[in-house]
Amino acid sequence: MKETPLRPFFGVAVLSLGHMITDVYPSFLPALLPLIIDRLNLSFTRASLLASVLVFCNALTQPIFGYFSDKMGGRFLILLGPVLAGVSLSLIGMTPSYYLLLILLICGGLGVASYHPEAAALATSLVTRQRNLWMSLFMIGGNLGYGLGPFLILGIILHLGLKWSFLASSLGLGMAWILYRYAPIHGRNQVNPVISPLLTHPVASPKSGPFILLLFLVILRVTIALSVVTYLPILQKMRGFSLLTAGSSITLFMVFAGLGGLSGGYLADRFGRRTIIVSSFIFIIPVYVAFLYWQGSLSFLSLALMGFLLFLTEPPCIVMAQEMIPRNARTASGLIMGMSWGVAGFGVLGVGILADLFGVRQALTYILALPAVAIFFSCFLPRN
Repeated sequence: MKETPLRPFFGVAVLSLGHMITDVYPSFLPALLPLIIDRLNLSFTRASLLASVLVFCNALTQPIFGYFSDKMGGRFLILLGPVLAGVSLSLIGMTPSYYLLLILLICGGLGVASYHPEAAALATSLVTRQRNLWMSLFMIGGNLGYGLGPFLILGIILHLGLKWSFLASSLGLGMAWILYRYAPIHGRNQVNPVISPLLTHPVASPKSGPFILLLFLVILRVTIALSVVTYLPILQKMRGFSLLTAGSSITLFMVFAGLGGLSGGYLADRFGRRTIIVSSFIFIIPVYVAFLYWQGSLSFLSLALMGFLLFLTEPPCIVMAQEMIPRNARTASGLIMGMSWGVAGFGVLGVGILADLFGVRQALTYILALPAVAIFFSCFLPRN
């Protein structure tokens, strides 16, 4: 049967919805972190370790899941993701033990990790044109999901109490059924028609040098974003905002992150990926400074702009990575979407140690060095 434009759109839409629901759950931790710190009497370093464990298990295992998806197919993994993440992370607010909390975060992180490599590779394999834009449509689901997570969990516990937090898992269970019925099915290691000519081109073998550079730049960007998201509710509480307002700051940040990702795909198709990557790092610096020093409602304006700029380059970087390693697109996706966040988790742990020593805002100030370094190195990315 002849392929119609609506069929790939529907497939990407289902995968993006699954991305949104799966990524709802990791944002429960930063939203609940002020409550967890008070209840378990945690230092900033131990609180940072919670965030780092979730990120490590989510991020560092994505290349492994991507490898097995490339070899054996990953349909089971995209069904497992929202179920395991939903059940595990819906319970973290009511857990009385620090070590039981760590176990739940490990399970939840593995659930989130299992979804991403296969779903990202499927999303771009469905289309043959404007792949940056289609990847943007897939990624906006995850960014919006992460942004809506705090509203969901705080809405439940503020109205019903912590013991009802498990109700949030119903979204993940329902999403698994939708994916089972409607997610597109491709064989293992299927390659997009746009990429397949690269497999036999004599000068288009896997490009390890540019890929390592790209991964390094993504790590710098993600370290900034993850540090901001982890400490945002704490910082906003210190500025006098309520728990709900402080938690919803993540929603604002991630909604504009989604808009940035959507815009980045279009702009990359129009002006080139390297141009967008360099420009975003240049503008991040003044916006980040404004966020640190503006108070009251102005902080929300700078926060929105920062989310937009930090995620502007997310879809172009993923597509670029898939084209650099065309035979293993799922593994490449896992490295860019996963390993980068895992390495960034060490940065968050470092920020926690600095926060115990110098305070939260001063610790976040040191992050300003990262976009400056990224501006220099991003100039060495290939144009095409």
